[in-house]
Amino acid sequence: MSRHVASNELRMVGPEHPQWDDYVKTHPKGTIFHTRAMAEAFGATEGFQTCAIAAVDSQGSIVAMLVCCHVVTLSRLSRVASRSIQFAEPLCDASPLGVTSLTQLLRWSDCQMRSKSLLSEIRLVHPQRDEVHAFMKVGYTYSAYLNFLVDTSNSIPKLWDAVSPKRRQKIRSSRRKGVLVRDDRTPDGVSRLHRMMRLSYRRAQVPLLPESLFQNVLKMLPSDSVRLGTAFWNDRPVASILCLLYKDRVFSWCGGTERIRGISPFACIVWEDIAFAHEHGFAVYDFGGAGRPGEPYGPRDFKASFGGTKVDYGRYSLTYSRWRLVLANCVYGISKKMGFWSRG
Repeated sequence: MSRHVASNELRMVGPEHPQWDDYVKTHPKGTIFHTRAMAEAFGATEGFQTCAIAAVDSQGSIVAMLVCCHVVTLSRLSRVASRSIQFAEPLCDASPLGVTSLTQLLRWSDCQMRSKSLLSEIRLVHPQRDEVHAFMKVGYTYSAYLNFLVDTSNSIPKLWDAVSPKRRQKIRSSRRKGVLVRDDRTPDGVSRLHRMMRLSYRRAQVPLLPESLFQNVLKMLPSDSVRLGTAFWNDRPVASILCLLYKDRVFSWCGGTERIRGISPFACIVWEDIAFAHEHGFAVYDFGGAGRPGEPYGPRDFKASFGGTKVDYGRYSLTYSRWRLVLANCVYGISKKMGFWSRG
């Protein structure tokens, strides 16, 4: 892909550009969500459409990039049940050219998404810096959003001591009762993960991502960048978590669990993942989000109990149509009452 924006002589390229993954790897905010493989995994999933573009300077070097996904949750009502999501903030050089180029990339992608998406959302993985100037120029608005980060460069004893006494007791008790965590990076393991997610998402009544997305991630990403752990109790799966590994970060992306009185299998996996991050030289265990401050969010206390640092990097969003947003909220309220989001 190569396109020109005539007004500013900007040349855009796609993930086939030979510098794409190198730019992601060397950029301080580059994440696995920016990589060519991840863009391809999203693009290969039904209900997802990927827009992965970068701006290059006169020498052909990348100076800005973004990867967004048009995600449809109700195919028959896609204009009120779909959104454009950037699972990590877009990247740009810390220069006027980088910020200007990113501004134009955002405008171009919004132009492509406006007619088919309700809104665009940018989820920040890192503290805000140069890219924010581009967000503001295009009209994005900020909202607070919490997360917890565990410094896994600390020793195992120090990491364990940082876990709340109640959580430590539940992990020890679950182990004594026979909960075992196993590496489950197989297609069957992905199916087990999705079954566990369905249980948790049914309780929360939120949209469930399709199993095919996680199968594509397992198949298309490098094997050392995917960690899938399943907790077994009495030889049956009772909880699963999928983490994405990239550079210095273990990103806890998704998971689910049965609720069984007297055991905490999900906590066992989280601790195993934190210990894994330390033992393999990762610096950060990223919980992947803890909701908006002041709003109820069940998993927040659970995540906080592992002793990480609470951060508020926030999110940026741009609504394409106010009336469609009102309609979407009505559709979501009705479908939630019907239990629609627990299917699939």
